Amino acid sequence: MSVINNTIKTKQNQYHHLTKEQRCKIETLVNIKDENGERVYSNTYIANFLGVHKSTISRELRKRIKSKIMVMTGKIKNKPYNATDAQNDYNFKRSMSKAKYKLDQYPKMKKFIEEKIKKDKWAPDAIVGYMKIHNMFEYDGYCEITTPTIYYAIHHHVLDIKLSDMRRMKYDPKYEYHEKKDITESKREYSIDKRPEEINKREVFGHFELDTVLGKRSGIHECLMTLTERKTRFEMIFKLQSKSSEEVVNKFNQIKEYMKNNFNKIFKSITTDNGTEFSDFLKIIENTKTQIYFCHPYCSGEKGTNEKHNSIIRYFIPKGELIENYSYEDINNIVSWMNNYPRKILNYKTPLEAFLDEFNDKNVINKIYKLQEKVNNI
Repeated sequence: MSVINNTIKTKQNQYHHLTKEQRCKIETLVNIKDENGERVYSNTYIANFLGVHKSTISRELRKRIKSKIMVMTGKIKNKPYNATDAQNDYNFKRSMSKAKYKLDQYPKMKKFIEEKIKKDKWAPDAIVGYMKIHNMFEYDGYCEITTPTIYYAIHHHVLDIKLSDMRRMKYDPKYEYHEKKDITESKREYSIDKRPEEINKREVFGHFELDTVLGKRSGIHECLMTLTERKTRFEMIFKLQSKSSEEVVNKFNQIKEYMKNNFNKIFKSITTDNGTEFSDFLKIIENTKTQIYFCHPYCSGEKGTNEKHNSIIRYFIPKGELIENYSYEDINNIVSWMNNYPRKILNYKTPLEAFLDEFNDKNVINKIYKLQEKVNNI
């Protein structure tokens, strides 16, 4: 395609339909008459005033000439330009010109998508990825679609989905950035700056990110300790009686006791922040080969995988809700949902499937698969 003869619309020459506000301005200007009953403002003037081509105004007014009215004298005259009538006519023609939505033609697939969003709380992209890798597009009653197709269907009410059914479309997150500061002297030996590249590049399984999730900040309440594996995004959540270093150490001791010799195979390193609950960090890795690394202060993005998973937990347990209101079974169900949710970063495998690909030893698989439930029930 030559540059001279190209037909690609750019922002400069792209056509836009008149809005209701512009039609109201047209109505006002064309109805201003002089003492002889002639229009004061020409089509060219109105076009320049609205920032459109003069032919746009000509076409808009010509459409209305076709509308006739009978006056009291019995004569039939052209109906004056009316912005409301013009807009209603435009809306009607636009609705008639639109093709039928693809999902309306495939009710079986439409129902599957609605159930995944409303019941399983899956995002549109996860649904499309899941259908693609499971060859569902070849099923009877299905067709190939893209993620934007589902979002369009939601916005245009083709799907029986409300924004309250979605996990993310209703949120407007605000981010606060802080200048990177040096790690304290006592933790400098364990700085994230010294973390090996194989961990940074997520090449090997067994490197976790650690944090705690609070219910209410005031008072002493139960909280959650979350562990996220960097390569597979496999998640584990444990209940703590309080946000304290003693509780964190005690929970890790329970994990070590249950995992026994398999602890070092699973937990090769832990990356965490500078919270007071991790102040006894040497006791966390005591009698193990596990390495521990600390992020820079106010740089939670350095363990962004865990932070992202914590935001998912907030969908099930909103801020301000007491953790005490959620049973161990509730917590285990949240983890089960997270580990069985397809991830684009994993080529739409689930974290559980990615985890199972890492091990051939069934004993290790069974140990870590039951770790969540066993330790939470101790």
